[in-house]
Amino acid sequence: MKNLKLIFGLGAITLASNLMSCEQDQINSADFVNSENSITVDPVEIKLKLIDLPAPIKTQLQSLYTGFVFLEAKKTTTTAGVNFYTVKFLLKYVPYEIKFDTEGKILESKKAGVPETTLKETDLLAGITTYLKTNYAGYKFVSAKKYESNGKTYFEIKIKNSSGATVELKFDGTGKIILSSSNGQVVTIVKESELLPNIVTYLKTKYTTYSLVSATKIAKNGAIYYELKVKVGTKTYEIQFNANGVIMESSDTNVKSTAITPNTIPAGILEYLKANYAGYVFVSGEKNERATGTIIIIKIKQNNVTFELKFDEKGVFQSVSGSNKTSEVKINLADLPANAASYLKTTVTQMVLISVKKVTKNEAVTYVVKIKSGSKEYTVIFDSTGKMLSNKRS
Repeated sequence: MKNLKLIFGLGAITLASNLMSCEQDQINSADFVNSENSITVDPVEIKLKLIDLPAPIKTQLQSLYTGFVFLEAKKTTTTAGVNFYTVKFLLKYVPYEIKFDTEGKILESKKAGVPETTLKETDLLAGITTYLKTNYAGYKFVSAKKYESNGKTYFEIKIKNSSGATVELKFDGTGKIILSSSNGQVVTIVKESELLPNIVTYLKTKYTTYSLVSATKIAKNGAIYYELKVKVGTKTYEIQFNANGVIMESSDTNVKSTAITPNTIPAGILEYLKANYAGYVFVSGEKNERATGTIIIIKIKQNNVTFELKFDEKGVFQSVSGSNKTSEVKINLADLPANAASYLKTTVTQMVLISVKKVTKNEAVTYVVKIKSGSKEYTVIFDSTGKMLSNKRS
């Protein structure tokens, strides 16, 4: 009887042990399924064409990046079901990568691989806001970005001026203006150390003591020129130079006159007079120095006719009055009045220059320019101010 009880006892213990082992196996199996065999869902990416992008994004691209060249785009859906769009494009040969939400809001942006931060108007530096209000009264804020390059901070601002034209401006990290661009015209602030050598030489020669108030480099329609403000004593002058640093205009109207005698006539002018006015009689002469250049005026008599001849500071003949003589002087394109040069570069694309002449008859000065565009040749005539008088196919 005791043996029978022992057998039943051992059997009960074995059964209980097996049941516990089975339960433990089930628990371990559940742990394995939940951890090591769990399924992870990655974000889904779909490539898109420009036309497939949501309308708000296309509107933003056209508004903020006018003229962009589309490269690629993709739609990403996160594990939480949130959609965003990444668009890559070129703008003026610079690569951009912009991340938008479905409403067209910019989440992230990179310009040439450099991250940019989108700013609200209220985020702008006080100096930038003051500059905009002072120089663009009634402007409308469009967008603003902040980025770093070579360890320096910059701000790019886009506004619409009171006329509705889009203006793009760039400021340094302190809020100082660097450049502005509007209607194809780019204005860049130039430091005194960045001025062309010819400009520096002119200023030091003309004004022994001066201080530079401001200097800008202006590029429009392929033409480049510089505008400076300099202070001499209590007076401030505005001076314009061409792309080579040659003076074009100046608000300095002061004239310094020096008398010229037969013995002080420059050698080049003397040779010109002997070659063209044999037997002339000297009457008077003077050298007039202006900010825009020096003119030498010589009066002579020949066969009882008085002539007044003008030469530049190098002694090159410019004009004559007192006769019907006509003079033609070959000049460079850079020597044309600014209005004439601007007309050519704006109106005639892919221009090939053939010749430029300055024609003087008595006091009337005209400029005759021969150019080639494609297979056609043209003769364009301007008056002394650079106003176009005629444009005829040769």
